[in-house]
Amino acid sequence: MRILLVVPPVPAPATGNERSSLRLAAGLERRGHAVAVVPANERERLIETATRLRPDVVHVYHAFRAANGLVLGASAPRPLRVVTFAGSDLPGRPPELLARAAIAAEVALADAATVALEAQRRAVAAQWPELAGRVHVVPKGVAAPGGNFPLRERASFRGGERIALLAAGIRPAKRNLLAVEWSADVARAEPRARLVLLGEPLDESYASSVRRALSTAAHALWLGSTAADAIGGAMRAADLVVNVSEYEGQSNALLEAMALGRPVLAADVPGNHEWLRDGENALLFADRESFTERALRALRGGPAIDALAARGRAFVERHHSPEAELDALLELYAKAPRREP
Repeated sequence: MRILLVVPPVPAPATGNERSSLRLAAGLERRGHAVAVVPANERERLIETATRLRPDVVHVYHAFRAANGLVLGASAPRPLRVVTFAGSDLPGRPPELLARAAIAAEVALADAATVALEAQRRAVAAQWPELAGRVHVVPKGVAAPGGNFPLRERASFRGGERIALLAAGIRPAKRNLLAVEWSADVARAEPRARLVLLGEPLDESYASSVRRALSTAAHALWLGSTAADAIGGAMRAADLVVNVSEYEGQSNALLEAMALGRPVLAADVPGNHEWLRDGENALLFADRESFTERALRALRGGPAIDALAARGRAFVERHHSPEAELDALLELYAKAPRREP
């Protein structure tokens, strides 16, 4: 099968969606398929690649950031066109409200759509009736990440600190500033507690606010960004991986941390609460008080937290196999009907 994967523009931030698209491309090639990955803003290259490759499938991997509006590939037989809705594409999210016209153009061309979770399937089908019956749940696949990152050394920790890691780009939707503010309560109750931010500054104005907050926060620091192939090392060095996002599609960072057997603490928001269960495979918080209580419990550790992390790892191994993700996607590519002209 020949597949044209259209991804967000480059230089693109090292976000979960970018990592997901590269993971899929590598997996499809490993299965013996021909894959071309082209950024949506390189329009001439998109047209040239589609003409040369003659794809069986055009997969737009991000409904608005990879939107291009181009009819790509041969007219007969026309390639199947698939669009993936990421977290910020989903109905009602602030970016989606601003980008609805671009998403509408992709929806008009799409034969099928994919989302990560069942609740998202229902929401997309309701928002875009023309996709009803053609929105498919493809659970994300994840393998435990590897790599080395000397987190404690980079942070100049002496060895007794209990580390909560927030691995996310610095931007409002990730609420990094909230993590700095709320973790101060944790540090007051547990002097060993530290918050480490790891991620690129994706919104410079917001990043400046984070820097100002950190300048007076002895319990927290920002170590900049790290290569995607080193994130596993940072997670292994942490005692807890946290997610405080305003919303999610399905967080790669949480999936990767759970695959490594790390306990996770996540905001009880759309994209998290559909698959995370408080006290079963993760810890969820709804407000500042519950954030503090659960962070303290996780950072102090013990048999109950070890068991929670083990259940999280088993959940990811059972429901988020990379091979199962590829199987589902290839079945969609092979069987999805094309829309009427």
